[in-house]
Amino acid sequence: MTCSFYKIVKYAIIAVLGVLVLGFRNLPEQEYILKAAFLERFTRFIEWPPDSSMDDTTKSFVIGVIGENQFGNALDNLASIQKIKNKKIEIRYCSNSEDILLCHLLFISSSEQDNIIKICSLIKNKPILTVCDSKDFFGHGIHILIFPSNEKLSFEIDETAIKNSGLKASYMLLMAGRKHK
Repeated sequence: MTCSFYKIVKYAIIAVLGVLVLGFRNLPEQEYILKAAFLERFTRFIEWPPDSSMDDTTKSFVIGVIGENQFGNALDNLASIQKIKNKKIEIRYCSNSEDILLCHLLFISSSEQDNIIKICSLIKNKPILTVCDSKDFFGHGIHILIFPSNEKLSFEIDETAIKNSGLKASYMLLMAGRKHK
């Protein structure tokens, strides 16, 4: 039993070192695991308005994904082990406007290039934290852009868009991200 335990630890260490040496860009699934973790972390630094039922822990915190799901199982795995704002996490793969409007956080996939203006007009000034990883989408009212920088992930924040939505971003989040100009 001890021998197999050490083999598992050995292979885990080799895998971690491989990721560090290769960088996440060579492993797209690793990139989206990190992006899923970013989504959860962002919620720690955002305050939703009182009428968004954040205090009601019987209701789930809804993370929506619209467009192609490049996260694989990363979001579902996150939901199985984590809570946000002391609420269970529900992952919703959105296909219509009703689904989108039920979200607390919406990740907009780059596959939504043709629909970005329609999506942004639907959620404009609503307390739905919007995140994307396409620079082309940023500037349409998206709150946070996640992007690769020097073989790690960074993020840019549109503070004005966040304020207009009724959400409040903590000073720490605003200082950690690059400001949208």
